[in-house]
Amino acid sequence: MTELTHPGSASEWIARLSEDPDNATLRREHDEWLKASAQNRADWDETLRVWQMLEMTVPVHSAEWELHQQDKTPQQDRISPARQLRPADHAGAVSRDRVARISPASPERTRRSFARTRTFIGMSVAALAACLLVVLMPGWLTQFEADYATATHETGIYTLPDGSRLHLGPESAVAFDFSTDRQVTLLDGEAFFEVVPMTERPFTVQAQGIRTTVLGTAFNVRSSDYGVDVAVEHGRVRVDGDALGDGAELLAGDVAHIGPAGDVTRQSLSPALVGAWRNGQLIAKDRAFAEMVETVDRYYDGWVVISDADLAQKPLTGIYDLQNPKAALQVMADAQGAEIREISPWLMVVSRR
Repeated sequence: MTELTHPGSASEWIARLSEDPDNATLRREHDEWLKASAQNRADWDETLRVWQMLEMTVPVHSAEWELHQQDKTPQQDRISPARQLRPADHAGAVSRDRVARISPASPERTRRSFARTRTFIGMSVAALAACLLVVLMPGWLTQFEADYATATHETGIYTLPDGSRLHLGPESAVAFDFSTDRQVTLLDGEAFFEVVPMTERPFTVQAQGIRTTVLGTAFNVRSSDYGVDVAVEHGRVRVDGDALGDGAELLAGDVAHIGPAGDVTRQSLSPALVGAWRNGQLIAKDRAFAEMVETVDRYYDGWVVISDADLAQKPLTGIYDLQNPKAALQVMADAQGAEIREISPWLMVVSRR
């Protein structure tokens, strides 16, 4: 089985260097990676600038190392919040190399489902049963169909049968079939793939009728009520679907959004920021407020409701901390001139001020 051992992006280098800051060999390899291409240097500078602006990471480039060594701040206090696993968070985390399938109903997901049905209290038994069926059935069906699934604010990293790596976001599910071709279906949520190159066996990801095909690369796919997003960290992918006509080819830093109505929007993003959720960050670039709220909601044990349709569609740009979903929602609401009311521990309502 092939292992992906060397970081291929700036965000991966930051993670590795934060985990093992005293590894001289790793630091030397990082310097060599920086010198290998101007693109590597540019990606590193942009990613480090963003993360340091948010005070999320150590200064890990060799030129900054001596100053870092002189600073007595505990190393753990410097590491990205995504890597400071508090006991409550770690209890729900999935083992990095877990290969067993997830059970259809984890305690965390059951608890979330219960929270989302509390508004039905007071109905007749028959009406309550019908509402529960409508709310819970899609999730149950997805869970039973999935090979891997995660609960609220839970992420997982899995090794697929071909040796490729799958990073699965919260409330996400995938099914796969590697019996002949390498086929993965993203049933719900978000996933980042590090694909082992196999010229004779393309790697395909399906989501809402959108097919992404690669030979060997790293890319992110998100499936939600707002459509499908495909973003490429490095390599080349092909995206096909009814809305794409002859298809589209994406390179490093390319992002394609295919809406529910078939509308296609293309953007560019620093490759180092593709799949930033793996490091606990949400990157929004002119995205609908409601879409980004839905993403944060996957990290929150309850419901978030936007009471104003116009507010829901307002564009949002920014970087938000997914490790603290309530704080992230507050910052997002402030940026839109909105306010948040916490109705109960399971329900927050966002409305205009």
